[in-house]
Amino acid sequence: MKNWLIRIASVLRLRARFRALRKTLYRVAFVVLALGVPWCAGALFHAFDMPVFFAWAGLIALLVSLAAALFSRWGLLAAALIEIMLTGVFCLISPEKRFDKTVWQTPWKQTLEVSKHPDGTYELRNVRDFLYRSETDYDVRYRTVTVDPEKISSIDAVFSHWDNQESIAHSMLGLNFADGETVVISLETRLPEDADQNGIDGIYRRYGLAMLAGTPNDFYGLRTDHRGETLYVYRLDMNHENLRNTTASILERAAELQVHPKFYNSLYRNCTTGLLPMLPGAVDLLSGDIRVILNGMAVQLLFEKDMIAHREGESFGSIRARSLVPGLCNGRNAPPAHYGGESEARWLREH
Repeated sequence: MKNWLIRIASVLRLRARFRALRKTLYRVAFVVLALGVPWCAGALFHAFDMPVFFAWAGLIALLVSLAAALFSRWGLLAAALIEIMLTGVFCLISPEKRFDKTVWQTPWKQTLEVSKHPDGTYELRNVRDFLYRSETDYDVRYRTVTVDPEKISSIDAVFSHWDNQESIAHSMLGLNFADGETVVISLETRLPEDADQNGIDGIYRRYGLAMLAGTPNDFYGLRTDHRGETLYVYRLDMNHENLRNTTASILERAAELQVHPKFYNSLYRNCTTGLLPMLPGAVDLLSGDIRVILNGMAVQLLFEKDMIAHREGESFGSIRARSLVPGLCNGRNAPPAHYGGESEARWLREH
């Protein structure tokens, strides 16, 4: 009899633990679904091309199901099914389908096209070289350039800040070759006609990812002379092998984007998270440091990894002051020397 009582007590304790575990899992599932509501709401209003009425209907159905989940497991199941369905439809959106008949805004209409020659050189087509009279008034010009990764002499990390924001910037890489050619590489939001850029749409697959190449007069001059941005050019401290491999990697990435287009993403596939991790020693830039998201501060990560060229014992503040490129063009395109050594970045250009 005693043994039977012990067995019954064990079964009751096991059943009590199972009920407690089930309640805990139910609460966890409810919290997870509740946290997913903002993302699903954003998808309904930003990711899908549907009338606003249907977006509101979907959001109300999700909220009602979640509220019902407080009293019934069927409500929890309904909310889970709605969120899974929305996520599944979102994942099926591809760049090819989204942008099948898209007309792109002029600055992003032509993206970098790359062909590799048998001798190891690369032909770069659609290298942008616009002639600006103002930010919106310009002559459209493109160049074709042939570059040899073996002849790369240096690479610059370039950060352009707007509206006096220190924590946010657009980042680029300047590839400097021994023959004096400089090609600036920029990963940018590719905007359809009549679209304005905003961070929310950038999360929900509304924009293409464009790898652009351009001249310093275009990419730097546009920002310093017509947008009033504050631009810094930091020379990277890299040996020739890393310079060559990085250059080849960037150009191969551009060639891959021609065949397999991708969406821009404001968080994990943008100008900084897409370009800087290609640099040797910077693969852990995506390690969760907030300065990757606040990308105007990402250069501090490069400095901490000893990747910025500097004098012995020099502080970051001193490097930053010398790396400033002032806008001196007064509304005209900068002469080549303006970005080639006649600014506060002279020391970087000479070492």
